[in-house]
Amino acid sequence: MRGKSPSPQEGALAQRVTSLPSSVPEVVGALSVAGSLALVLGVPAGTWLGRHGDWQVPVAVPAALGLVSLVMIAVLLPASRPEEEPAAYGTGPDARRFGIVLVAGALSATGAFAGYTYVVKFLGDVSGFSPSAVSALLMAFGVACLAGVSVTGALLDRFPRAALTTAVATQAVGILGLYAAGADPLAAVVFLVLMGGALGPVFMTTQNEMLRCAPGRTDIALAANSGAYHAGIAAGAALGGLALQLTDVRGTFLLGGLLSVGACAVLLGGRGPRHGPEWAE
Repeated sequence: MRGKSPSPQEGALAQRVTSLPSSVPEVVGALSVAGSLALVLGVPAGTWLGRHGDWQVPVAVPAALGLVSLVMIAVLLPASRPEEEPAAYGTGPDARRFGIVLVAGALSATGAFAGYTYVVKFLGDVSGFSPSAVSALLMAFGVACLAGVSVTGALLDRFPRAALTTAVATQAVGILGLYAAGADPLAAVVFLVLMGGALGPVFMTTQNEMLRCAPGRTDIALAANSGAYHAGIAAGAALGGLALQLTDVRGTFLLGGLLSVGACAVLLGGRGPRHGPEWAE
């Protein structure tokens, strides 16, 4: 079972629709909330359509909605060249920070999806939940993701660096907590919600950092970050599958947690001089 895969369009839209550089965090946060809300509503809606019709229906409906979105984007987005937008270049270009965020985001994605790809099996085999309970827990995971991006979005402008580190650390706690205590149903729910609350904010905060520290144009930085994150998703699923073969499903979460800790170490080890909005006071 896969979670919401972050869309490169979210960051690109932020770069295009922002009228003032200072509003970038708000735009990124709003787009992330919208994406998470789509996950919460879309998964159960697709499941319902699949159960009450042919398999083509839950495929055709999102395709039609996607076509509507494409038309809206073509009509409503500004027609100016990307480099002419106010947010075309980072507010504080920093090649070193750019590299750190890129590596940390990829590691975080690898860790998250090393475990989450096999979360249905984990909740059934280790935590002992029934299939119907697992479906409800996945819904709770999506709601936690929505709550996480909502809260983080409100703080993103003031604490851009701390928001990223906190999200990755929360993810690590959630994944390792599932590995260590996932056999207890209550603990499994708590740590699953923690993991869900961090998954969306991690990508959102890395995209926001790209808009701050991009050494060149932000659209290129956003594309690089999205590419690295999606490569991490693929690598995580593959490494999780390998861990599943060599150990058991708990091993996928141990691997994911350790990779998430590694992402935290990259962020903390790469801390530079204290400056910017979060150090203003």
